Amino acid sequence: MIELQIQLFILLAVGYAAGKKKILDANARDKVTSLIIKIILPCSIILSFQMELSFNTIRGTIEVLIAALLIQVFYLLLNTFLWRKLPKDEAISCKYGTMVTNASFIGLPIASALYGNTGLLYASIFVLPQRIMMWAYGLPLYTGKTEKNLARRILLHPCIASIFIGIVLMIPYNFGYPIPSALAAAMHSLSGCTTALCMIVIGGIMSEMKISEFFNLHALYYSIWRLLLIPLLVLAVSYLFSMTEVSRGVSILLTAIPAPTTVVILAQQYDRKPAFASQLMFLSTLGSMITMPFIIWILQTF
Repeated sequence: MIELQIQLFILLAVGYAAGKKKILDANARDKVTSLIIKIILPCSIILSFQMELSFNTIRGTIEVLIAALLIQVFYLLLNTFLWRKLPKDEAISCKYGTMVTNASFIGLPIASALYGNTGLLYASIFVLPQRIMMWAYGLPLYTGKTEKNLARRILLHPCIASIFIGIVLMIPYNFGYPIPSALAAAMHSLSGCTTALCMIVIGGIMSEMKISEFFNLHALYYSIWRLLLIPLLVLAVSYLFSMTEVSRGVSILLTAIPAPTTVVILAQQYDRKPAFASQLMFLSTLGSMITMPFIIWILQTF
């Protein structure tokens, strides 16, 4: 586990250095991010469904989906009181960052590294309710309006569409007809880039902010809840239910993920104090480098 954290830190450092040297500027990051979201992550997700169906796999998938739905309800309850004393625009970003995390960029690669294809499969299922809440609840926080064409926007997201493609291709796989070997090999090659590219992009984003701008007491308050208190509360409650080790591990792991990059994009687009949103994302991302090993240690120890 320590080796994995060191690897992630090195990749972040590579991205940070590339950003400082202007090798990875904002335009380049946008293109790499698009490549990750539209091609590389979907390949990883589809491949994660190339496994034999078993009772444990079906059980774990159901457990993770139920856990994800209950956790979203828990987030909604937290949002009713946690951020009440914050200025309005700061509260909006904190509410969004509670419901939506950087699960695709950070959570899926780590789940895959820790639990293999089964972990990636469960993580892909776990983020489904989050994607729905991202558009149904999160975006209207910034716009003050109900999102139009919600179902279409959710279903056409590459990471969501790839889940359904993966489910369809899982059926012939279990009857002895997997994805053709040449295509599968190419997809494996692409999916192997996921973790490295995600961490490098995040490092590049972090390179544009001064160290003195990282710290904000309200952002620190958010980060403590997001990275430590929420996952520990969810972990404690999870032992009240019968869950497989992997489904519990993935569910807890994905509650310990920092704020997404979209919190900055939306705050900028709708003029909702983007400087604070940037602090929220950067501080929680930096903090996760410390808290994530701790959460993983707890999962592997207890």
